[in-house]
Amino acid sequence: MFSILIVDDEWTIREGLKRTVPWKEWGIEVIGTATNGNEALEMLTRFHADILLTDIRMPGISGLELIERCRSQFPDLMLVLLTGHDEFEYAQKAIKLGADDFLLKPTNVDELEATMHSITSDLYLRQAEKNNLLALFIKDAIQHHTLQNMKKIQSFGNIRPHYGFIIVRSQAEKIVHATLESVQLIDDKVSQQVYFCHSLKNGEHWEDTIQKLKNHYSRMECHATFHVSLLSDDLNQLITLYKQANSASELYKASQNITIFQYHDDQYTLDFEKVIQYIQQHYQEAISQTELAAKLNMSNSYFSKLFKQHTGINFVDYLTLKRMEAAKELLLSTTLKTYEIAAEVGYTESRYFSQLFKKTTGLTPLQFRENGSLGKDIEE
Repeated sequence: MFSILIVDDEWTIREGLKRTVPWKEWGIEVIGTATNGNEALEMLTRFHADILLTDIRMPGISGLELIERCRSQFPDLMLVLLTGHDEFEYAQKAIKLGADDFLLKPTNVDELEATMHSITSDLYLRQAEKNNLLALFIKDAIQHHTLQNMKKIQSFGNIRPHYGFIIVRSQAEKIVHATLESVQLIDDKVSQQVYFCHSLKNGEHWEDTIQKLKNHYSRMECHATFHVSLLSDDLNQLITLYKQANSASELYKASQNITIFQYHDDQYTLDFEKVIQYIQQHYQEAISQTELAAKLNMSNSYFSKLFKQHTGINFVDYLTLKRMEAAKELLLSTTLKTYEIAAEVGYTESRYFSQLFKKTTGLTPLQFRENGSLGKDIEE
């Protein structure tokens, strides 16, 4: 689904476009609205948008100025201008400045749909071209690990850590390729497809991605084996990750027609689930990575490397997330005060706990509790 930002200084037009147009039916999601050009530019730096729909006359930065600046700052953004019948000269100028299309006010839904269909068709073509180019770069990087190849991949702004590979092997005659967010098909042969996965937030996101790909192949009712690498936040590990997936042979999950194998580090003999289980049971205590590594007879650096490979995040972040999840439950299910909840989840300093909570959730503990209670009232 593509995203759109709507910019207009008139509330009725802005909100009318946002609320009455069936955007989702057209494969578009409204990420927000802005009342002027300055506000729009600020939002575009914070949120990704594929399409900008903007009025021509606004206080401050006009629609024309906004289009000119967006073409420079956000070259991939599709720009559509809203203009009146008496502003045709402005529309012509907007096209010269880089606008992709314009619509006359008052906006007709059928005309808007036709315009958006044309815009999204162009976006799909661009996306396909980018995907093909990215696949070539990644294949080249696997075969020839050079700084130049790494820079080519990094030039794709949406390719972010963490990374992993899934190799699917099947004897099916006809395979419908999976089209999942952050999953890129880089090689397709008669009996094997290689998927490069990126922008994976953590181990849970990795698990979810594997499951979605499994569901896709299950629907085709074909017998297939999945060979899954570990996660890495280092793009320079592409060759290593590909080799991990290629040699993955440890049984992970099996269903009627899909068997999943994961890579196993031969040096790693400990059942990693025991580490996670220990954290689940002792997160309220003052656990340090060094102490836990010592308990497991591992060096601190080796423990750190393995922990990140298996969870996608480092030990401190994992422990913090676990504690924050427990704190959320206590905030919504008890009347304990903030300092009491802080102590319950392993923090001696209430102020530090509140700072971490806001950094993680975007809300203070009190705001979270109030929002949660409001949500319950609405449901009831």
